[in-house]
Amino acid sequence: MPYLRLSSLPLDAETKRHLADELTVTVLEILTDQKPEWTSVHFTPFEPGDFAIAGRLVADGAIPDTHLEISAPEVDEKSWFALRNRLTDVLIEALGIPDSERWHVNVKLNRYDPHSFAVAGNATDELEQLAESADVAGGRRPPRWRRRAALLGFALGAYAGYRWLSARVGTDASVDAAPPMYGETRTAGEPRERIGVNAETVREY
Repeated sequence: MPYLRLSSLPLDAETKRHLADELTVTVLEILTDQKPEWTSVHFTPFEPGDFAIAGRLVADGAIPDTHLEISAPEVDEKSWFALRNRLTDVLIEALGIPDSERWHVNVKLNRYDPHSFAVAGNATDELEQLAESADVAGGRRPPRWRRRAALLGFALGAYAGYRWLSARVGTDASVDAAPPMYGETRTAGEPRERIGVNAETVREY
């Protein structure tokens, strides 16, 4: 989950909107495993009297630094090279910084372990599992192999539970372990009865 914090002199709303879009797009083009909804940009302005370079306040004529700090997980060297160059270009263009003052644009990378960053009380390396749970809750089915495993687990659990209950009550009842019948058996006048799972489920699985 990339987090960008930009420290600079105060910016107007239009410049902030432009930078928020450009910085986010640039990061996502390089860190392709990340998502827009995971990426945030935090503007932290400072006043000319709040920042000094070489012991001299910006209010007294010092050239201010523009500092961009990006925190992201698992950034390799190639991606870091692209990030620091392209993000610097974005800032220079958006803020109208002369090329001669490029050295006053700083980009800092903070790599972090995904397990050390939490969202809603869950580590970010658990987000994939949360997404799958959300899909199930929203009516979207998980992968077929997982549905099959869930059905098998349910069947085995039911069988084991029945055997345990039979032993506890001392009955001679037995469990038919034959595969379920997917067809229907009835004669004229009898109510329709289906044994096992329905046809829709059979086709799906």
